[in-house]
Order: sequence, then structure tokens, then C-alpha cells
Amino acid sequence: MRWGKQGRWIVGLAWLVVGTCAMATNDVGARGADGAKAADAQGRITFGIDREEYDAQARAAMQVDPVVAKHLGAIRTVSLDEPASMDEPGPDVLVFDVVGSRGKGRVTARFITVSPTEEVLGPGTLVMADGTTHDIDGNANALAAEAEHDHAHDDEAALAEGKDIFTRQAREAAQRYPLVQEHIGRIDTFTMNEVATGAAAGMNTFVFDLVGSKGRGTLEADFITVSADTERLGKGVLTLQDGRRLPFEGEPRGADEPEDDEADTSLFGDMQDNIFTRQARAAAQRYPLVQQHIGTLSSFELDLTASSEAEGADEFVFALAGDKGRGRLLAEFITVDADTERLGKGVLTLADGREFAFEGEQPTAGEQAPSRADTGRGDIPDTFAQQDGIFVLQANAAMQAHPVVKRHIGDIREAAFDREASWAAEGERYIFDLTGSKGSGRLEAEFITVDADSERIGEGELVMADGKRYPLGAE
Repeated sequence: MRWGKQGRWIVGLAWLVVGTCAMATNDVGARGADGAKAADAQGRITFGIDREEYDAQARAAMQVDPVVAKHLGAIRTVSLDEPASMDEPGPDVLVFDVVGSRGKGRVTARFITVSPTEEVLGPGTLVMADGTTHDIDGNANALAAEAEHDHAHDDEAALAEGKDIFTRQAREAAQRYPLVQEHIGRIDTFTMNEVATGAAAGMNTFVFDLVGSKGRGTLEADFITVSADTERLGKGVLTLQDGRRLPFEGEPRGADEPEDDEADTSLFGDMQDNIFTRQARAAAQRYPLVQQHIGTLSSFELDLTASSEAEGADEFVFALAGDKGRGRLLAEFITVDADTERLGKGVLTLADGREFAFEGEQPTAGEQAPSRADTGRGDIPDTFAQQDGIFVLQANAAMQAHPVVKRHIGDIREAAFDREASWAAEGERYIFDLTGSKGSGRLEAEFITVDADSERIGEGELVMADGKRYPLGAE
């Protein structure tokens, strides 16, 4: 795991979930077949490109769809039913009457813009002239790419909104402070200096350029989260336009604000004294090599710069000192549970330059099994995922939310974990036999741990009972 300045406003994203979901829904609804589905003064649907060009792209999209090609053959004519299209929900659902070499039919489906020169068919139906109805699955690759784009866009929008909320609350805190009122006055503009903020020493230290009714300057200060709605101005320096630097202590702690030791239980609190650092210190103190050369730890400080440059995602660097000596620890820290970190592989460098490479502590009995790639396979260990285990429950939730699974399997009624096949599968793939409201199939995919409560699906494939294959891509 890694922390950065963004962590200060990422914490606020939990408060934005409802608003973000609504925003994402509005965004999807605003996209359509080359723009929103709308009619001109004559009631004709308008497109962002020439109408004949769009008709040609729509015809090509239908022609390459396997369901349409199977039942209609080579398409000879297409005619957009504009009133019926306007009645369909969704900005990109259109209705075409199609005549082909094998018969006539009516296609009602989403038309997804892939590029300025290409449309592809999304989910829909084909109704033949004799009333026979055939489901259209749509282009799986385009739908997966669309889902991935929407997911990334939602994350970006949520992060931006979280940042905006933090900036607004920081501005309110600065405006309350007497020193700002005296020298800057009523704040007109309050802009985060992201370069200076990134270079600032403290994790809670931010830099803002501000202009007010009395003057302008730069504010570098700690901002302390009091609640979801309030930031408090901590220690800092106000640098005025004429170069004067005015240090200040900041606002006093509020009556309802938690004490330091309570506030520091936050994972995103003071990086030198938070849950992770305390658990990492306990793990280092347990290790014989540290006991031998450093002794009882009196200081254990996270080196943020060196940790961010470390190769492994779980590698951190600490400067440590004890009653026997001092040094530098570069090591993996492996989360065992909510209360414990385990020291993994690393190097202890003493103050005199001597280096000691070490393997770290052995996995605990209740810890997740090591990567299958490191085991040489063999017999399945008891610690490997079980049907009724936490991993399978979290995997079920990830599968149920995946757009390809939802489209072809529907609501999952049964998810049977194939433990033996999963143990033998390449890399970190897992295999499930799924039965749902729309059909059944076999899913083989990478499952990537997001946090202690959730998994997400990486690369993989869903093979339906009829043999059709659908790539999952990455969510």
C-alpha cells in the first residue's frame, strides 16, 4: 500500500458515494448514439454526423452481429423508425426495420459509438416478420471497454469532487483565522499550489495561494479534519506578497474534537504514529535481527520518499534507533489481520554501513496461503480458498457486479467454486461454475484483492454452456 497527499481528500469520498452514483448515472444517460437522442423541429432524430453516414455505420454494425447475420443474412435495406426510437428508453436505443437476403425483421438495440467512423451493436432484440424473437447480446469487447471507461471516469470524478470539498473546507478554516483576516481580508480566490503541497514535509500540510480584499499571499499550514464538514487550521506560515513570513499556531482543538491518541487511530492520520506504523514497529521489534543489532526500539520513523521509491508495493523504509544502535530497515510488511503486520523479506542497514539481508517471519497459521506460483503446486493446502470461505464470498460479489456476467448469466443463483481446477490454474486464476437467471457457464479469471472486504475481477473468460466465449477484460 502507498499513501500520498491525495489521501487527505480520498478519505472524504465515502461521504460522496450517493452523489457520485447519481452523477455517474447522469453521465451514462448523457452519452448516446454519437450524442443524445433528440429530435429536430420536424421530429427527425439528429446525429452528430451526416445522417447517411450514420445509417451506413448502423447498417455495418447490424451486419456483423452474429444474431442478425444468422436470421436476416446479407442486409439490403435499413429504415430507422424514428417515433419508435424516441419512445425507447435510453439515449442510444434505436429501432430499425431491416430487410435481408433471408428475411425481414425489426432490430431494437443500443448503438454504441466506438469511433467517429464506427458504431457497434449493444444488447437488444431482433423480431422477425413472423413474430419470432431473438436476443442480441451485443459486442462484448465494446461493452467491456465501455464499462471500464465508466468505472475510471466515476473514480476520477469522485476524486475531483472530494478534492473540491476539501479545498472549500480549508478555505473556510483559513477565512476564520484572525491573521488571514488582518492581512488578506475577505478571501476572493483560494487555489491549491499542488507542486508546493507535494514538496511540503507534513502529510497534513497543504499550500494555498490566496488573494483577498486587503492583499495576497501564500498559506502553508496543517489542515486537521474535525468532521465530514469541517477542517481546522493547524500550525503554519502565512507569507505575504512583500515577503514577510508570519508563523502561527492555528486554531485550538474544538471541545468535541478527539484527543491526539484517539485521532491517531485513523489509518490516514499522522504517518509517524498511525495504525500501520505502530503494527510495523511491533513486527520489526519481534524480529531477532533487530533485537540483536538495534535492541529495544526508541525511534521508528517512516521514510516516505524512500518508501515511495521502493520496488515492491508492500515494501516500506523506516529509520530506526534503539538501545544497541541505529539503522535503516527496508522490508516487506504483510497484513495478517486488522491488528497485525508480519515482517517479510528485507535488508537491515546499520549506521556503520553493514547490511543484513533476511527472510522475515514465517506465515502464521491463519494467514492466506502463499502464491500458488511459489508452491510448486503439489497437494492443495488447507489454507487455500474454500467454498464457504471469505474469499469465495467476496469473489461472488465481484462476479455478480461484473457487466459480462450480468449480461450473460444474470442474477447468480449458484456459484460452485472448482477448488482443484483453481489450484492447478495458471498464475492466480480461480474457476467457478455459475448458474443464473439468464444461463449457466464457467468463469476463469484473476481475482485481485482491493481491500480486506472486496475483490475485483481482472483478465479472464466466461464460457457459456452452449460454448460461446466472452472475454472479461479488467473491470
